Amino acid sequence: MNWTAQDKVRAGFWLLPFIPAVLCLLAIRTTAHLIGSAEDVAHTNEVEKKLESLFSNLKDIEVYEREYILTGDERLLKRYYAHKPDVNAQFADLKAATADNQHQREQIALLEPIIPQKFQEMEKAIHLRQTEGLEAASQSLRLEAGTRAMDDIRIVIDHMKTQEEQSLHDRMGDLTKGFLRTMIIFGALIVVNIGLVWAVWFAMQREEKERQREEVRIRELNAELERRVEQRTEALQRSNEDLQQFAYIASHDLQEPLRMVASYTELLQRRYKGKLDADADQFIEYAIDGVKRMNNLIRDLLAYSRAGHSAEEHLVPVTTEEVLATALQNLRASIGEVNAEVTHDPLPVVQYDPIRLTQVFQNLIGNALKYRGDRTPHIHVSSKTRGSEVIFVVKDNGIGIDPKYHSQIFGIFKRLHGREYEGTGIGLAMCKKIIERHGGRIWVESIVGSGSTFYFSIPNQTIVRAATG
Repeated sequence: MNWTAQDKVRAGFWLLPFIPAVLCLLAIRTTAHLIGSAEDVAHTNEVEKKLESLFSNLKDIEVYEREYILTGDERLLKRYYAHKPDVNAQFADLKAATADNQHQREQIALLEPIIPQKFQEMEKAIHLRQTEGLEAASQSLRLEAGTRAMDDIRIVIDHMKTQEEQSLHDRMGDLTKGFLRTMIIFGALIVVNIGLVWAVWFAMQREEKERQREEVRIRELNAELERRVEQRTEALQRSNEDLQQFAYIASHDLQEPLRMVASYTELLQRRYKGKLDADADQFIEYAIDGVKRMNNLIRDLLAYSRAGHSAEEHLVPVTTEEVLATALQNLRASIGEVNAEVTHDPLPVVQYDPIRLTQVFQNLIGNALKYRGDRTPHIHVSSKTRGSEVIFVVKDNGIGIDPKYHSQIFGIFKRLHGREYEGTGIGLAMCKKIIERHGGRIWVESIVGSGSTFYFSIPNQTIVRAATG
């Protein structure tokens, strides 16, 4: 597998987070170990302090007992009894603190009966001092039982302290080893991380140089592409202008001989209608009808060719309601003929070509009048803002359009019906051409028998203001 510089940089970036993650895990592990070791050390120190405190308190109590026997001072006896409960509490605390150490529990088991024995001997001497006097109490002190008990306590406590010191030494040794081992791992990981960072940086430098070379090559290709596009655009523009000029001249020049054919055909009809046979009269009707349709087709082709002019040539603030009124005035004969009802909501003022916008409304409403079916036509015009565009809506109650033809009806010369409906199939194609040249779009929603709703949009930046009513 051949790794590119980009692959290496990507792999390096994927690896980089793992190094800090490993370091964090080691830090957590080391910290936990240090905390545990520190707690063990603190526990050992605490046990040693408890041992020292217990033994110190026992010695103080013994001193109070002996001084009382020698002096008979009741204050010393009060101190003796005041400190005695502390010994019991300290012993219980020490027993709880060493419960997790088997060896220390064994020493506690040895110490537990000795302390009561020591107190028993001291209580006996105090009682003799109180009842029989100094001589009897002094003789009791000279007995070896109390002294042996104190020596045994000292031996056990010293042994426990030695054991705690040994544990402390072992734990400090483990802590030092663990710390050194962790430092070695940390150092190795840091070295690896530095090496990985350097490798990623080096790969990034190579990638940057490669990227700069690619950018230079892309700029050169873009410059060449732009030059070719400009050449092709100029050629297409010239071709388009030539085609528009040709269409205009051809359509215009076709009208003159067509008018001559129409004139003579109508003259034949007026002069010889009823004088020839029925077939001749029908043939003349066919000729006149063909001339009319050809004339309509040429007229629409002229309008379609003019609709291709630049959309920016005649952009002015246009009151949509006035444009709609102009379109309805142009259609007044068709509207009156079928008693159509055309209504509209308040419409906005837009920056548009008024002639082209009039053509759009006139074609859409004209289609609604043409494909009305048997019902009285009801046509409603409205508008709404959606995102970055304003959408005009022309809704009718006509015969409707099968959804499978929705995308076809905007093509030039596309007609869904025969000669039962007049037309050349250019009207919707012209609307589409005008609207798209102005940066908008047009579509239809319809089903057969339920009318049609045509939508066309105008980019929001062309909206001047909304009409107030």
